[in-house]
This record gives sequence, C-alpha cells and structure tokens, in this order.
Amino acid sequence: MATGWLGWAPDVAWSTPLPELFMAMDARIEWAQMTNPFGSGKASGQQGKPKASNVADKLRQALTGRRAN
Repeated sequence: MATGWLGWAPDVAWSTPLPELFMAMDARIEWAQMTNPFGSGKASGQQGKPKASNVADKLRQALTGRRAN
C-alpha cells in the first residue's frame, strides 16, 4: 500500500511506523473524496472529525489482528 497507492519509496515505507502509515492512508482517502470531480466529495464547511474509511479500517484490522470498537 505504501509504495503503490501512497507512492512512497520502499525504504521510507519500511521505516514508517504503522500508526503513521494508517494516518497517511486515511488522509489519502479523504483527499480523494474531497477532490472527486463527480460531486460526491465532502463539503469543506463540515465540522467534526471525519470518519475513517472502511478500506483503511479493514487494512488496519488485517495488519494488527484487532477489530475496531
């Protein structure tokens, strides 16, 4: 995910702690939603913390072996 989808160099991907990798994935998903040209992006005036993506949650569960609460 880090080298392909996020476009990071392999040495950076291997040395990055998992929490930082998960934050980068969540930010990438949020950016993709906000810049969607087909109008299903989030409103910029929306308040509150954005929900993490289902994709990122499932990957986090697979890598850590824990279910989200």
